[in-house]
Amino acid sequence: MRVRALTPQDRPWAADVLTERWGATVIVSRGRIHDASALPGLVAEIDGARVGLLTYRDDSHATEVVTLDALRSGAGVGTALLEEAAALALGRGRHRLWLITSNDNLAAVRFYQRRGFRLAAVHPGAIDVARHAKPSIPPSGRDGIALHDEIELVRRLGEPGRAEGVSLHAAGEEDRVVLANLLQLYTHEFGADRGLGLTEAGTYPPYRYLPAYFADAGRDAWLVRHGGRLAGFALVRAVDGRHQVAEFFVAPAHRRAGVGTAAGLAVLERYPGPWELAFDVANTGAAAFWPPLIERVALGAVDWSFEGPPARSAEQAVLRFSTSTN
Repeated sequence: MRVRALTPQDRPWAADVLTERWGATVIVSRGRIHDASALPGLVAEIDGARVGLLTYRDDSHATEVVTLDALRSGAGVGTALLEEAAALALGRGRHRLWLITSNDNLAAVRFYQRRGFRLAAVHPGAIDVARHAKPSIPPSGRDGIALHDEIELVRRLGEPGRAEGVSLHAAGEEDRVVLANLLQLYTHEFGADRGLGLTEAGTYPPYRYLPAYFADAGRDAWLVRHGGRLAGFALVRAVDGRHQVAEFFVAPAHRRAGVGTAAGLAVLERYPGPWELAFDVANTGAAAFWPPLIERVALGAVDWSFEGPPARSAEQAVLRFSTSTN
């Protein structure tokens, strides 16, 4: 078997396959409308005959498999196309391969799980909504199961290198002064954006929530160490059943060594379940830092919103997602 890129000469054939298998070249997934015949794709061939088609699209951090069709059963066509798609995605710096299938397609759920995909989310009623954009979607599918919901599956692709020797250590009462000092450095970095000035003692006002991290069960304080040396901190809290990174700081001397990435991933992975992570829109460093990390650990979709005063102290990007419960 040979798997190769879809070429312009393949487009008419691909359109015919998509129309036959999907009822049209238009595909709707997670509310997005795609003309799959115009997407990049892969073609599987056996002895020169085209026996499979996969179409995909990239976003900034992940690759979506939009369609997958094996035209010859029992020959490993679907597996070969998926593996090539995974290799290409990883080569382009994408570390998640994901796709949508319908709630009636139990064979597809088994197929993808056997090839490294995990169930990431169920989107109730998503197919009912998609039917407005694609009226040809039938009311019922395989085995007479009514078509209503999308099932999202995700496969992790490799594990980008992390800085060695990065670890989190729970901060105890004896570390309160250390955290207070680190918070001064942290405040210095974003104080100008928030209009924070110095006190007459030449320091910034103390972080008013610090005592709560030594008293409240829903708050945790962590010291970040790199090679045994103090490198930063993370403050994590639980609000309305979701984990939040309240504050996160890595000293400048450690940043170019990848310590921030390793520490951020360690924090996100330590707390499985639902998350809400917010950062100031004006904080370009946070905007570049957090979304790629979240994409690496999130199961299912990452929901973005932008919220400003009075709900937030400043205009903030708010990302809501979930991590593995296993």
